[in-house]
Amino acid sequence: MKNEFILNDKKFRAFCIYRLLFGISYSIMIPIIPLFFKSIGMETVTIGMVISLYGVSKTIMQIPFGIVCDKIGDKLTLKLALLLMGLVPIGYILSNTSLQAGSLYVIQGAILGMAAPATYSVLARTLNVKRRGECTGLASAVFTLGGGIGAAIASFILTKLNNFSMAFNISSLGIFFTLIYVIIRVNKVKPMKDKDNKKESIKEILYEIRRREFVYKIIILSSSAFLGDYIYSCVVALIHFYGQDVLHVSTSYTSSIISVYLLVFGLGAPIAGWVSDKIGNKKQLLYSFFTMNFTLLGLIITRNVTIFTIIIILYFLGATYLNASVQSCLSEFGSYPKIKGFVFGVVGASESLGYAVGPLVSSYIYEYNKNYLFLGLLMVSIFITAIYVVLFNKSGI
Repeated sequence: MKNEFILNDKKFRAFCIYRLLFGISYSIMIPIIPLFFKSIGMETVTIGMVISLYGVSKTIMQIPFGIVCDKIGDKLTLKLALLLMGLVPIGYILSNTSLQAGSLYVIQGAILGMAAPATYSVLARTLNVKRRGECTGLASAVFTLGGGIGAAIASFILTKLNNFSMAFNISSLGIFFTLIYVIIRVNKVKPMKDKDNKKESIKEILYEIRRREFVYKIIILSSSAFLGDYIYSCVVALIHFYGQDVLHVSTSYTSSIISVYLLVFGLGAPIAGWVSDKIGNKKQLLYSFFTMNFTLLGLIITRNVTIFTIIIILYFLGATYLNASVQSCLSEFGSYPKIKGFVFGVVGASESLGYAVGPLVSSYIYEYNKNYLFLGLLMVSIFITAIYVVLFNKSGI
């Protein structure tokens, strides 16, 4: 039974299929949105601001909807978010101005923020607790695989047909199909109805967190999640410019860097999850931080394209292993119904905050000195590493 195939569990299999379907459908829309903005006359600087506001709205929504998720149930919260998200691509088709499209993108971030705590909650209650790392790694991998498939479909539609409306329509249909799948296949768990839960306030939730001595653990998970999306968003936003200005490479090379990230993450996440089960999250987090810091140092120094490629792949591996441990630790809160939604919301909001803040800070650093891009990322990574080193003994990880 110990070596039983992990997807034999029908509840966890249903969750993974949901993540795959949503990954495909959502990622048909995501990569073409900046190009769509450009096509309707939005300036590059404005596009950057809108993308940051997307991250801000996603951040703001996660904590309150973590609590909502606990009150009305994760499946109902997820269904509401998918219903609203299915309407978003249609909204882009109907948008005639930059203001309309930009505002819709910010709303899109808020809807994704609604869905995030519910997604964490469903994962936490469907995974095999004895194989947390493997389960969270596989769940991340199938979503990334779906993202790669969706991006490829979007690329084909734009390259061959140059038709934004077709891509948005397919994305919308895919999200509604995902909603139907969730309604039919994802099992429902009734939210707690006891008196204590009805009257539960933020103050009481925080008291429960302190009583169980989870404060340091949540700080570590939140800061680690922040770091992952902070650096990823910076790489996505600025790698094209860095490649042209510093490495003197083509756009096709810098585009391939993002594809390599998806490949490394998709293939590496299940392995990273399995390793975290074997060596423990405490060790894996430490090894991941040091790998990321040393590779970022290498990216600062090197200007050789081959060496840069090898080092950044190693960085992606470190980030993949970090994410696997964060997800594994986070899933443990599924055993604490009174606080799980709030914790999922806090950690998810921290992740989204990294995505929102990263490009803004790094763009200023890049304008000041193009060679300082990875130095700025290293300083943030060292700071988060220091938080882990100081707190991990008190965190119970």
